Amino acid sequence: MPPKFGPTKRLEREYASAIGKLARRVLPPKTPTMTFDEWLLAIAERSKQKDIEEAAEFLATRMVQAQNTLNQKTWRTAAAKWGQGAKLHRLLSKELEGPVGRRMRELVSQNAAYIKSVPLEQASRLVHEIEQAQLNGARASTVAKIARTRFPQLLKSKVQLIARTETAKTSLALTKARSEDVGAEWYIWKTSEDVRVRLSHKKMNGVVVPWGFDPDPEALVGEKSTLGHYAAGGCPNCRCYAEPILLTSQISFPAKVYWQGAIRTMTKPQFKAIATGVEELAA
Repeated sequence: MPPKFGPTKRLEREYASAIGKLARRVLPPKTPTMTFDEWLLAIAERSKQKDIEEAAEFLATRMVQAQNTLNQKTWRTAAAKWGQGAKLHRLLSKELEGPVGRRMRELVSQNAAYIKSVPLEQASRLVHEIEQAQLNGARASTVAKIARTRFPQLLKSKVQLIARTETAKTSLALTKARSEDVGAEWYIWKTSEDVRVRLSHKKMNGVVVPWGFDPDPEALVGEKSTLGHYAAGGCPNCRCYAEPILLTSQISFPAKVYWQGAIRTMTKPQFKAIATGVEELAA
């Protein structure tokens, strides 16, 4: 079995901890004389200050680089298993000048923006909940309790969601970029294979998918969803990952293949009739 392409729980936890610490640096204390609007304005202004912007970029860079190191190691291990180590080494020797380098820079920028947005976004959500409580006749003591207990919950939940989702998306983006770099145009959708896997992702487990033609897993099982089309590991809280296909020997035939909007069962000749970018590495 090839090594797992995907983020580690340790990286996810470390990223969540770092985001949480930075978020607390951004948050000014709300004094009794300060209105909620003034508090939100103070958070917005603090988020734009140079030290916070630099810290957010540093955290994002550290996460992306750590995920890149892990992803590169996984690629090399998998390629060696399939007898493609030497050729892959040559192909990836200048990868930072190509798709992988571009995606790393994009990922750092995106994650830095997410990190900076956390305090203001969750503070705004808290204020909305307080306003709704006040409209429903809540007492001042109840409002104070909401402000005191609810905000830490909102902040922790959002930080964990960003850490889990963005480490997975970063792993996916790097795997896809390296696949593009070496001409591997297909992958196998893999789940964590435990009781927490959602029904739509169980349907996708083991399915061969072409890069760039993302399925809509929820639609495939008849569920209504706003997630739309995405690759393995590409939606919030997803623990799936994409295993790039370097050789057809990685696929057990007859295989489930996502093709033209549906999952179809194909024989090896049927798959090879539509597949590109699978055997070229062996040349």
